[in-house]
Amino acid sequence: MVARVEQVIPQVVQVWNGHGGFGAGILWRPGILVTSAHLLTPGAHRATLWTGETFPVEPMVVDEELDLAVLRLPRPEGLPVAFRDPATLPVGSLVLAVGHPWGERYAVSMGVFSGWVTARTRGPRGVLRLLRTDARLAPGNSGGPLLDAEGHVVGVCTMVVGGDQGMAIPADLAEALVRRILL
Repeated sequence: MVARVEQVIPQVVQVWNGHGGFGAGILWRPGILVTSAHLLTPGAHRATLWTGETFPVEPMVVDEELDLAVLRLPRPEGLPVAFRDPATLPVGSLVLAVGHPWGERYAVSMGVFSGWVTARTRGPRGVLRLLRTDARLAPGNSGGPLLDAEGHVVGVCTMVVGGDQGMAIPADLAEALVRRILL
């Protein structure tokens, strides 16, 4: 499992919102990263890569209902992300959350995928299914990947509910959003 995490960590970035706030993001395709929409505020945004290099990033799509945003880096960094359809993930599977909780860069927490939660939205979808896990999430994990035991992205971490339940947007929704802008 360690080797799988080591392969994914270079794909995880820190996303800065220009007002001192930060979270995580995933290099989904070369030059394209996915993060949580709630991290973005009006103003300049930047991303810090694994190498320590920092670049300005430009929002391409922000879907507040999904809490996902797709940002463009000024150069084609990263590889295509290995993701898994979360519908194939059995309840009880081990999952890993990678992010920057409380500013601690590239922290990993482990938990169990405990099932699906349905959340009401204020947009046209009306409802959204989220992955639920007990992997520890904190400020700085938002926008980071939720991985299966093989290192495939199954979700994008988005929030904590009740103090102990982490929620993630399904990876297939992030992939659909990226494909929509690339077509």
